[in-house]
Amino acid sequence: MTVELSTVGDNFLMEKIHLVLELNWNDGHVEKVDLLSRKSSPGVWDAKKPLILPKIIPHFTLSVFAELGGEERQLLASQEMYGPNLCDRIGESFVIPLNGHGNHPSMIIKTEMVTGTHLFRQTLDAEREAVTSAPNSHPDKPHRSFNLGISLHTRLEHLVNLDDMDKAIAQNQAAVNLTPDGHPHKPSLLNKLGYSLRTRFERFGNLDDIDSSISLHQSAVNLTQDGHPYKPGRLSNLGISYHIRFERLGNLDDIDDAIESLQAAVNLIPDGHPHKPSQLSNLGHSLLTRFERLGNLNDMENAIVRHQAAANLTPDGHPHKPGRLSNLGGALHTRFESLGNLDDIDNAIAKIQAAVNLTPDGRPDKPSLLNNLGHSLLTRFARLGNLNDMDNAVARLQAAVALTPVGHPNEHSQLNNLGNSLRIRFERLGNLNDIDNAIAKFQAAVNLTPDGHFRKPSLLSNLETSLVTRFERLGNLDDIDNAIVQYQVAVNLTPDGHPHKPNQLNNLGNSLVVRFERLGSLNDMDNAISNRLSDLGDSLLTQFQRLGHPYDAEACIAQLSEASSSPVGSPSVRLIAARKWIYVASTTGHSSLLAACECAISIIPLVAWLGLSISDRHQHLIQIGGIVRDTAAIAISLGQYDKAVEWLEQGRSIVWTQILQLRTLVDQLRVVEPDLAARLLHISSLLDQGNQNVKPHNGCLLSSEEEARQYRALAEERDEIVEKVRSLPQFQDFLRPLRLRRLLDAAIEGPVVVVNVSKKRCDALALVYGADDVAHIPLPDLTSERVEQLQVEFSSLLKSSRVRLRAVRDPEIEVGGDDECKRILAELWHRLVKPVLDSLSFSHDPDTLPRIWWCVTGQLAFLPVHAAGVYGTEGSSRQIQDYAISSYAPTISALLAQVDAPVQKPFRHLSAIEPSSGSSYIPNTEKELECIRHRLQNRDHVVLHKTDATRERVMNAMRDCNWLHLACHGTQNAKEPTKSSLLLHDGQLTLEEIIRLNLPEAEFAFLSACQTMMGDEELSDEAVHIAGGMSLAGYRSVVATMWSIEDALAPKVADKFYARLLEDGERPDNRKVAEALYFSLKKLREEEKDLQMLSWLPFVHLGI
Repeated sequence: MTVELSTVGDNFLMEKIHLVLELNWNDGHVEKVDLLSRKSSPGVWDAKKPLILPKIIPHFTLSVFAELGGEERQLLASQEMYGPNLCDRIGESFVIPLNGHGNHPSMIIKTEMVTGTHLFRQTLDAEREAVTSAPNSHPDKPHRSFNLGISLHTRLEHLVNLDDMDKAIAQNQAAVNLTPDGHPHKPSLLNKLGYSLRTRFERFGNLDDIDSSISLHQSAVNLTQDGHPYKPGRLSNLGISYHIRFERLGNLDDIDDAIESLQAAVNLIPDGHPHKPSQLSNLGHSLLTRFERLGNLNDMENAIVRHQAAANLTPDGHPHKPGRLSNLGGALHTRFESLGNLDDIDNAIAKIQAAVNLTPDGRPDKPSLLNNLGHSLLTRFARLGNLNDMDNAVARLQAAVALTPVGHPNEHSQLNNLGNSLRIRFERLGNLNDIDNAIAKFQAAVNLTPDGHFRKPSLLSNLETSLVTRFERLGNLDDIDNAIVQYQVAVNLTPDGHPHKPNQLNNLGNSLVVRFERLGSLNDMDNAISNRLSDLGDSLLTQFQRLGHPYDAEACIAQLSEASSSPVGSPSVRLIAARKWIYVASTTGHSSLLAACECAISIIPLVAWLGLSISDRHQHLIQIGGIVRDTAAIAISLGQYDKAVEWLEQGRSIVWTQILQLRTLVDQLRVVEPDLAARLLHISSLLDQGNQNVKPHNGCLLSSEEEARQYRALAEERDEIVEKVRSLPQFQDFLRPLRLRRLLDAAIEGPVVVVNVSKKRCDALALVYGADDVAHIPLPDLTSERVEQLQVEFSSLLKSSRVRLRAVRDPEIEVGGDDECKRILAELWHRLVKPVLDSLSFSHDPDTLPRIWWCVTGQLAFLPVHAAGVYGTEGSSRQIQDYAISSYAPTISALLAQVDAPVQKPFRHLSAIEPSSGSSYIPNTEKELECIRHRLQNRDHVVLHKTDATRERVMNAMRDCNWLHLACHGTQNAKEPTKSSLLLHDGQLTLEEIIRLNLPEAEFAFLSACQTMMGDEELSDEAVHIAGGMSLAGYRSVVATMWSIEDALAPKVADKFYARLLEDGERPDNRKVAEALYFSLKKLREEEKDLQMLSWLPFVHLGI
């Protein structure tokens, strides 16, 4: 822990000199009177009355000068008013008033200001003589002991001499013992003794030292009045000692007491005081430490605020500026590890890099800054996989080791961190030199650390992990044997009750499992289970499988259920525990299987928390994978079909669901709690608009970090309000996932079929209006592996057929692929669609075609289920179009919201046409516009054409019009799905911007552009496409495209579509959009017999 003891500044320097000399002079001392005459107000010194240093210097003892600290000494030496060569002048006339009183020193000693020299040793000898020559009854004996103790402590700081440390503490203890209670110097003596004991503890780890340090600092605080200028410093020392003991023992009371003391110190220091930044920095460090233990986001946010304030209050050029920037970077790093926002790790690296740049190589803190920078680069590498970050991290950590002097207290830490970086690089690149060097660095770090040191177990653990890693690569049994030996030492060195003890035992258990798997020794397995207190699943399950003891599974599940159900801790870690719980319960047939699945599903929205940016939420969801579909498959296997549907709703389209909840009306709540409802609506509106809607402070633009922090604060406040609402009578289910009885209402216009694709099994679950239960339709011929293969084949077909962009097709180039397309559609028919239609008793009646909605999962989202069928001769053809009109729905909840939405606004249509933006000109958009104009005739129609079709004008018109037709280029962004866009005249209208358009009165959107319902393969269950964005913005019904459309075909489809839709009256009905699309495509195929399948297949309907 880095502790700041002082801050440089002219006023502070004068104040420090006065406070230090107060211990050495009587109140009537002539120079003290002169010194006080230069003080115009507390903490402020009159610059017109410069201190005449030659008058002061003769009354400095070596210990008094040491009390100023290194920075104050440097400042003294740099002040021109004090004359050149200050150190030389001090060396020539350095006086030690051993009696501590009067104007006549007992002894004068010349010395240089470099400890450890011959003259310094003479000084120590003189002080020792002064102490030993005075009897205990002598009134100056306490002060002489105090001076000698400080001089010895100063020597220790430079020479790392344990003998000097023990002697310094002994002298300070003697000074305390000889000073009666009530003496004005007693608190200072107690404080110094406490500091010396803490220093010795940090070097050698004796718990008695830190316990005594806390007791002494507490006594010093208790004896110091609140108005005393030393009170904040003494509170700070008390807080720091509490913090250090917490890091050793993990007692939460210690970190709470540390924060209380440090906060009190901050409160006592006025704004503008030069000590304020250092106290803020110490408080920030303790808050961050408590967050790392308990996971309370408030602690982390408050820590960042404190570190930011400390950095802001420290001027450029100040020697503490680099350290405070580094502390701020470290806090941002911690938040990144907890929340996963990439801006945090980027900003952390920028802050720490700035700190490194401000620090010359000769500065003693340069190695630690390089170390922090390397650690942050390593973290970003783990997230993004950029090898430049890895190499830069290793380079910075190597530099940190090179700049650390041999014997420095941090040498073992720097070696350990370098070893970590080399091991991680080995795991990525496989270079054996890296793992060999990593082990060498870890071994060196262990060798430098005595057994009593509290960091020894963690250093051993890293060494052991690398040995296991090399064993797994090379198979050398010596490595795994050595690893187990080292793990056992680490366990033995970690006291019972320490928070790291379970992790150490777990590591030992892991290594024993590795050796068991290699050698088959049941003794290793027994030892593994007896030692592992966390992550017990693998060991206990292995033993259960080998020996069949049911209690092994029970013990394993008990551990995993407790870990996953914990109210604190990272949601990502809890989800990992839940997944293991599911695996163990499933493998052993345990009765807790459904509970494990329920737990996992409940954690997923916490992983993709509303307080994160949409892109960060998506990144977390990518890591989650297919767990939602797997839990649904388990529920289906157990006959819990309602659970399967509810879990699929709760765990899919997470981001869409969160945004829909932000737009939820609260009419019922407004009746009961109008103020609460108003606040919830206000916060939800701010969150709905994203970070850009966070208000600037005092008219100043906020940094991205401040914006993100305020956004997260809003999300936390909203969570609190929602919990408060749920505590009200009749609001227990407020904004909770919908139950089956409510979801069934979505099927009022026709069955809703949820198709679950899991590696465990594939099934369809049909919701039929009026039914009480879900209709389960097994799909034994459909597997997730086959679905994935079909998706690969279909994607390859689209690429080879050149149908990725809307364009004028060269008539000499055949789109082709009909045979391959028909084969894929036939498979979908036989494996999926026909079993569903048969189960629902759909008949072939072209005069009364019912509606059916497909809610597909996994890679099935990228296949044209809506057109499945056998395409052959007229007599042998069987296609879904013969039985029903198909639509898609991202989730049942989304469809339900569209079904419930009323239609109130008068019809007004917007046509936005932009043929020239993009990679190629699409002339038939002009013809498309003419077709729309012809069909709409005299109805209210707004047209934005070419240069008029700008982003701002289109978005404004979308707010004003409830029907929309967009004809332009569209593109799906594979790297950042929310950047998928429609290309307008002056740029991209992105998916991210579209979903922020809250249009509660919007009815219909026709997206005559490419890839508007293409989606992202890594987020197959999130409906991350333009059509989904339009639906989320409020459009109840959307016509979109799964891939590119032929430019010449688009006007024909639009003409037939609007002709059908408008044939029944003046105002079109958005509920008949799917029917209009169905019959327009049917008519087009009948008219153009040679129309290739990939030309008409991409048109799909989403919504009601």
